[in-house]
Amino acid sequence: MFSCSMFAKYLPQFIMLALLTIIPSDDLNDQLARIRQILLLDSATPSNAAAANQPKKPATNNPANKSSPDEVAVAPSKPKWTKEQELRRAKIASCLATYYRQPVDADKLRPWSIMHGLIGYGQRSWTIVGGKSVNTVEYLAANGAGDGIQILYLEDGKIQTRLGPGVQGHEGQLLAMFAQADVPATQPMTIEGKSFTVQDLIDFEMIGCTSGKELTFKLIALAHYLDPDARWKNHLGEDWDMSRLIREELAQPLTEGACGGTHRLTALSYAVNARVKRNQPLEGVWLRADTYVMACQGHTFNNLQNSDGSFSTLFFKGRENHTDLMRRLYATGHILEWLAYSLPEKNLHDFRVTVAVDYLLDLMLTAPGHALDVGPRGHAIHALVIYEQRAFGTPSDWADTKNIVKLPMTSKMILPSATKSGIPSDNGLNSSPYKRSSFMRRR
Repeated sequence: MFSCSMFAKYLPQFIMLALLTIIPSDDLNDQLARIRQILLLDSATPSNAAAANQPKKPATNNPANKSSPDEVAVAPSKPKWTKEQELRRAKIASCLATYYRQPVDADKLRPWSIMHGLIGYGQRSWTIVGGKSVNTVEYLAANGAGDGIQILYLEDGKIQTRLGPGVQGHEGQLLAMFAQADVPATQPMTIEGKSFTVQDLIDFEMIGCTSGKELTFKLIALAHYLDPDARWKNHLGEDWDMSRLIREELAQPLTEGACGGTHRLTALSYAVNARVKRNQPLEGVWLRADTYVMACQGHTFNNLQNSDGSFSTLFFKGRENHTDLMRRLYATGHILEWLAYSLPEKNLHDFRVTVAVDYLLDLMLTAPGHALDVGPRGHAIHALVIYEQRAFGTPSDWADTKNIVKLPMTSKMILPSATKSGIPSDNGLNSSPYKRSSFMRRR
């Protein structure tokens, strides 16, 4: 029976769902801001608990057959895919194999670029150093330089990180990249000749948590490496835990987050997924984060997807379909990266998702000389890697040149209710069968 106490507990969510129904779609940006305010009503209350050159994959400390908390879930394999799905699968394999042969050259590009080479292919990524191929994880863990610059240094024998152009653009970014590549906490690191492990970098990022600062990348990293109930003190002696990290991120405006807010949504999705993976209840701040992510998923599909399947080049500020190739890659790659991770498996073959995947594939496969900027390219590749693994169950072999084949481009499909100008109307998208409630969290 649904008691009064349970009603009170979930009242913010009931109010939010009501708002989703009654607030006009023209005010959706304001709506998301109001939802965020509602979700924070009780935020102060603590929560209840090439093949020959292919680099060697670093060893992992995960026991056999045991998934890490936020490891991307794999959809059950199907005995037979449709012709359309088989073509999409082949195009993904061809695209990933093509760009796998374009590693970052550490003699020319800085660590920020090396990290974005890592995010695409994870532990199988490789970097060119002095004309030779090296494993990207091992290179970064050894504090490898890019264009003569390093991310890590020591101060009084303790790990420190550099922030700024060419290195980390955000606090915790290197560790977040390691987390998304599932690099184990036991991975050896070397800084100025002294030995450390990734765990030492985790400890550094934990004590650096400070209220009012951007914590997006710290949340991605710590949600991966820590238990959801972990508690610690920062360098000021303040008490911190995962629920506080989530509350801090929920309190920040989405549109002011890194890369249009996509990394903030990824961080919240990572935190929720870590909780679900451990079969812990989604309550308190975790439930608020999950509800907010679902609301943003609905907002994205209903109001920010262009008629060609791409996502707004303004990200979550409103719909825009800019003609610049890099801006299109930057926006659609980042948004699809988050969606491919956070949507339930059952929705990954839905039209609104597949048309976005097809758009991204066509853009990348037809890019002149496949010369795409490292940052946007890295996140677009990561989106396709996540999608391939979750939607089809098994990854393709990126090192196999046989996967690079000439394939027909996807016919340009127009989303329902598109206007003559090529931009779907809000009313048309909101009347589509893909309602917000269709995109429930995966378990």
